[in-house]
Formats: sequence, C-alpha cells, structure tokens
Amino acid sequence: MAKKTNRRRKTSTAKRSGARRGGMAHWYVLGAAIIGGVLYMDNWTPGPETAATAIRTASIERKARTGERQTALARPMPKPAERVEPKIAVEEKLPAFSGKWFICTTQTDYCVLDGSTILYAGRKVRLADIDAPAIADARCDAERSRGGDAKLRLREILSEGDVTLVAAKGTAGKAGAAPHVVMRSGQSVGQRLVREGLARPWTGRHQSWCG
Repeated sequence: MAKKTNRRRKTSTAKRSGARRGGMAHWYVLGAAIIGGVLYMDNWTPGPETAATAIRTASIERKARTGERQTALARPMPKPAERVEPKIAVEEKLPAFSGKWFICTTQTDYCVLDGSTILYAGRKVRLADIDAPAIADARCDAERSRGGDAKLRLREILSEGDVTLVAAKGTAGKAGAAPHVVMRSGQSVGQRLVREGLARPWTGRHQSWCG
C-alpha cells in the first residue's frame, strides 16, 4: 500500500512539473521571435525598387512638377512701373499791372528798388534795355545822386498806367533779377529814362557814372 502511494505522488509531481514547463514554452518562443525581428530590421537593407513602385513614384513626381509649373503660371505678373513724363518748364506769363507803385522799403511787391530794378508779381526784375546809375554800389556821390533821381522817376512813370513785361534774352543779374523789357502804352519805360538822361542803353555791362 505504501509503494502505490509513493508512485501516485511521483506521478503527480511529474505532471505538475511538465505542466509548468509546457506553460512557459510559448513565452520563450515569443521572446525569441521578437529578438530575431529586431536583429533582422537592424541588418535589413532596401532591395531594388520594383517596376510598379518605380512607375508610381515617377507619376507622383511628375504631378508635383506639373503642379509647381501651374502655380508659377498662375502667379499675377507685376505691373510695369508707370512712366513719368518729365515736366517741361514753361515761363510764367506775368499779368499786366495798373496801380500805384512804391519805393521798396516796407512795400514788398510792385515797388522800385533802384533806377533799373523792380519787384513785379513777386519776383525781382531788371530792366533789360538800360544801364541806370547805381545807388548802393555807386563809385562816387554823383553816381549815387543820379541813381536816386532815376529811381524816383521810374516810380512816377510806372504809376502812370498799365504796365506789361516782355521777357528778354540774357542772364539774371543783381541778385537774381530776371531781365525783362518793361512796357507802358507800347513803349519801353527804360528808353524814356534814357531820353531824359537818367539812364544809358544797355551794352552788356554796367559803366561808371563818375565823370
């Protein structure tokens, strides 16, 4: 009876050991498969591209390039810069003036600076056809005195009626005074001063009035 009992115990122990070994076996297999997969991926190199894959890749690249060209063509072209035509300077036509003239002290327009220079419509004008005696730059008292007389007489003539200006050739002088022929009733105001002995015809440069 004791022998049978021992056999039963050994058989039961063997079955339990086999069950334990059988239960762990699939975990060993799974772990080996994972390790093998990792080693395979580490050592794997891509093989040659198949024909179907190459065709599909080329088609995708061609569509991408076509899309880029269409996008480039769809971009609006910048408008060319507008051409700015240069403005041509046109000489301003000075209006005629009929009124009282002053000596340029407190008056700043339509006034007389000296025997051959006036302020007219906001600009300095030189009587282009005469050479009058100087005042500020006079070389002697006689020239200064005659220059004062020419200045007062020019103011009187200009105040007699309508005055118009005609642009004359020549460069500006006397601190930027533009040369013009000053007209009244169709005659040169400067030539009236010449006839009255208060000015000389213009010869291209100022001459001394000192004897």
